[in-house]
Amino acid sequence: MVGAKEELCVLAFLFPVLAFVSLAQSNGNSTNFSFPSFGDNNDDRLKYMGNASFNSSSDGYIDLTPSPNSTSGASSNQTADPYSQLYYSIGRVIYREPITVWPATFTTTFTMFVQNITVPAGQKNFNGDGLAFFLVPNDKLFLPESYGSFLGMFDPSTNGNTTNQLAIEFDTFKNEWDPNDNHVGIDINGIESNVTADLGQNGIYIKSGRPIRVQIHYDGWNKTLQIYAAYADRPIVYSMILNRTIELSNTVPRSVYMGFSASTGTSFEIHRILDWNFSSETLPESSLSIGSVRERSTSKGLKVGLLAGSIVVGAVLLGLSAWFVARKGRRRAMPISRRRFSGELAMMEGRSAASSYAPHRFSYRRLSTATKNFSEMELLGSGGFGSVYRGILEGQDGATALVAVKRISAGSRQGEREFISEISSIGRLRHRNLVQLQGWCHERDELLLVYDYMPNGSLDKIIFRQQGDHHQNQNKNQPLLNWPRRHKILCGLASALLYLHEEWEQRVVHRDIKPSNIMLDGEFNARLGDFGLARLIEHDETNPAVTTMLAGTPGYVAPECGYTGKATAESDVFSFGVVVLEVASGRRVVERKPPLVEGNLVDWIWGLYGQGRVMEAVDPRLDGDFEEEQMKRALILGLACSHPDPQLRPSIRQALQVLINPNEQMMPLPSSRPLAIYVVLPSTTSLDSRSTSYSNAGHAGSASTSSAYTEGASITTSTLHYGR
Repeated sequence: MVGAKEELCVLAFLFPVLAFVSLAQSNGNSTNFSFPSFGDNNDDRLKYMGNASFNSSSDGYIDLTPSPNSTSGASSNQTADPYSQLYYSIGRVIYREPITVWPATFTTTFTMFVQNITVPAGQKNFNGDGLAFFLVPNDKLFLPESYGSFLGMFDPSTNGNTTNQLAIEFDTFKNEWDPNDNHVGIDINGIESNVTADLGQNGIYIKSGRPIRVQIHYDGWNKTLQIYAAYADRPIVYSMILNRTIELSNTVPRSVYMGFSASTGTSFEIHRILDWNFSSETLPESSLSIGSVRERSTSKGLKVGLLAGSIVVGAVLLGLSAWFVARKGRRRAMPISRRRFSGELAMMEGRSAASSYAPHRFSYRRLSTATKNFSEMELLGSGGFGSVYRGILEGQDGATALVAVKRISAGSRQGEREFISEISSIGRLRHRNLVQLQGWCHERDELLLVYDYMPNGSLDKIIFRQQGDHHQNQNKNQPLLNWPRRHKILCGLASALLYLHEEWEQRVVHRDIKPSNIMLDGEFNARLGDFGLARLIEHDETNPAVTTMLAGTPGYVAPECGYTGKATAESDVFSFGVVVLEVASGRRVVERKPPLVEGNLVDWIWGLYGQGRVMEAVDPRLDGDFEEEQMKRALILGLACSHPDPQLRPSIRQALQVLINPNEQMMPLPSSRPLAIYVVLPSTTSLDSRSTSYSNAGHAGSASTSSAYTEGASITTSTLHYGR
């Protein structure tokens, strides 16, 4: 009865609050449009300005500036310069309807194509100048002097003092204010970018003559603008190019026109848009901080907002007071650990209520119904701390969605820590190669996590399946993964780790990278999941995550972790290297059958590499159906990442470049796997400054190793027989 009274009391106070919030959010709307190609049937939605035009071929595209094939025959004067119309050209394309961009969250994706134009001998063409995606206050602004370096956005009279517009430039000509001729920049007041990023550092070159897919995402809750790019003529593996905090309400009007512009000057090149997609969701006004409300808001509206806010705050305070009074008796008897656990959950629920992108709390009844009361028929698999079930969630509109529900084992203290870690880490991460956490449930002493459903299961269920095997899971009838799909999976995994290690606001060390934690969606894209062991580290933190116990799975744990107890980006790279070797060979890191009866996969493949026979490690089930050089690079990369010395492993950014760029230089490797690892330990008063000898059982006789102490650190050389 106490629990029922608590719920009634809380509902009585919070119902007005929930009703008010629901009313405030009901005015939200979304905008979506898609141009898979361009042509006459799309023309009524787009406005072409200047030299921009569409090509109505079967692969319809937009020429922002003229190209040679579109100007041939345009002039009746056969002696005229055939390239005359390519100089000093300006083109703009604008979506005809205004779009609300604040308060809102939006994502736009487009494919651009920029190509050098070769001119006859004796003529110079340095190529330029680039193109831009823009947000502008109206659809009439066109500056005839905005050619060349102004990219159709500014001119000499407006550059440096333009307001109410924003452009994201893809610059191909180095002016005196530019870092190079291959960069992305965010332009607000003029053509001199507020911030730039070198695309070459991500292996992308605008003038490569290859289609480039660009994704721009604005998070209206966190006020962050993120720019991603990837080559579109291969499996898409986005690299984050820029991540910038921008308050759009201080930059552009609430509703803007958006589109593309490009220009040329004394040099020229082809600027094309091949496709364009856009989606947005208008957010409630509460997503705007009071400090960001601009002068255009009337004083009356501001007073109403403040009054409404005061009412909400007061109601929340009353509700919380009732909640604490009702729970006071029970909290006295609650163990301290459970109080802390419940406090963390309350904080998570508050974060969920504040953002539609945070994982949300589900009721136990709803998840039980979705999984048919956690039926064995819906069981997808079991892990160290619980089981995973398939579920069907029904929305308020009657639509259904497949989900995966992890049920943490009852009474598991480690499971509780995993539960909190999952919510606090993966719940705030957003990347196409990460499993998305939808929500959680803590009810009836149950701990449940709700994820996106991955129809192709985990990588280990497929990659290690032998021909003729009959597994009782959803993958038993799937064909063997061919090499292009395996390579795509490795690229996706590397992209996810790059985001975790370098591109998110904090560095995330996963600590348990292995095939069973790599899920596959409907298109066999890799989705890294299971963040129960993950640790968050500040980017400028000098000390990695330290644990009191060795975390992870034997065979995938970097050797130095056994000495230091520290999880680092380098230890994640080690695990990644082992996975690369497993995917290429189709073998587990430790197998009790030939040729790995007494060794492990890394030792075996490294031995083949030293003998010049590394290709013998390739999965024989592939029947030679792969690009040999690409396979060889993958195997060598796997060895480099699993080097015993963490300082000699490549970064995950370097590893990704090796996978996606065939011209990326490979890492040098010794012919045999080094036996020694080198661990840097902090100096303490308890450390003995004398040299220490160890027996090296891996060689005939004995050898000594020593510890040489320098300022604040000791470098200890020891021998490790890994995997035994």
